[in-house]
Amino acid sequence: MARLLLPRAALRLSALAALVASVPGCGGCAKEPEFPPNFSFPARADRLVLKLPNTPAPKPGTAGQRDEEIAALDALGGTTRDPATLPAEARAEVTQYLEAAFGTPADPKDVSEPLKLTVAHLQEGGRLYKRHCLDCHNVTGDGRGAKSGQFLVPHPRDYRQGAFKFVTSGEGAKPRRADLLRTLENGLKGTGMPSFALLPAGERDLMAGYVTFLAVRGEVEFEALKALATGAKPDLAALQKAAVTAWENAESAPALPAPPPDGEPDSKEFQEAVRRGHKLFTAKVENSCVTCHEDYGRKPVLRYDMWGTVTKPATLTDGVFKGGAKPEDLYARIRFGIPSVGMPAHAPPKYGDRDVWDLVRFVQSASKPKDLPPDVRAAVYP
Repeated sequence: MARLLLPRAALRLSALAALVASVPGCGGCAKEPEFPPNFSFPARADRLVLKLPNTPAPKPGTAGQRDEEIAALDALGGTTRDPATLPAEARAEVTQYLEAAFGTPADPKDVSEPLKLTVAHLQEGGRLYKRHCLDCHNVTGDGRGAKSGQFLVPHPRDYRQGAFKFVTSGEGAKPRRADLLRTLENGLKGTGMPSFALLPAGERDLMAGYVTFLAVRGEVEFEALKALATGAKPDLAALQKAAVTAWENAESAPALPAPPPDGEPDSKEFQEAVRRGHKLFTAKVENSCVTCHEDYGRKPVLRYDMWGTVTKPATLTDGVFKGGAKPEDLYARIRFGIPSVGMPAHAPPKYGDRDVWDLVRFVQSASKPKDLPPDVRAAVYP
């Protein structure tokens, strides 16, 4: 009887954990563990987030409650949909297409040669992913790994909408391969995502490729189910082509500009840039930084991200930035925004390049009182 009271997602995770544990070769062996040859990617069973509430989140997310909190969005003004309520025949067509186009974990298909999503790359990348990533990110990349993923806050990234937070390729664009590699090398500060810098660069590249593979596959599935939820018939081949093309285009995006020569933090040029950045940060205008980072992030406005979970804007006075604290990292976050969590882009004509760098200078200095001009320091640390 007690088993019947478990959430459906928990039963799926328990079954997956048992399957993973039964695979020969797991547990730290020298050869990378392989996926079972008869195991297919499970069809998506967790709810689709179709519309977010238009009000701030009432409280932070709770570990182990992700699916329950997403289901509660409907009562808060959002819209979600259980895939099980969609037409069974249409869902079966999506599942069949995905297996034909992407294969299985043990037998993936060629997806894109320019992205190095070929059978040879994906088989090796899949073995590395299984060893290093599956516990948190799960087989399909849903961020609900049976061993750890359900119990981490912030939640491990769910790749299945093809969206990533820390990109350098443009507003709303897919990440470059280098963006994924940077995350693998550095980890994400303040989260459960560790650094894999001790792995050989070639292995990190294979893992990044496999993440891309899961993201493309997951986006096709999500967009197809989303179309079914609105009564439309999805063009699965077109969805796949659009997803792959977007990833390929990201690789040719313009490089980020070099930081301006503002000198050291104690130079006159740098101090003036910090003053200008502080003024922009605190401006009482639409979508200004202080709108979400109230009291410089000490009183953050909790928001829902596109995955339906609660996100907390950074506290500038802590100086912990998940995507990196280098000037170029901060430039990319401010210039392109983080659309998946509702952070707007700061782009022309409203913000010129010098404006963005001024904001960068303030943000990188906000946690270091000695680097702030006296008037700005008095405002940030009254």
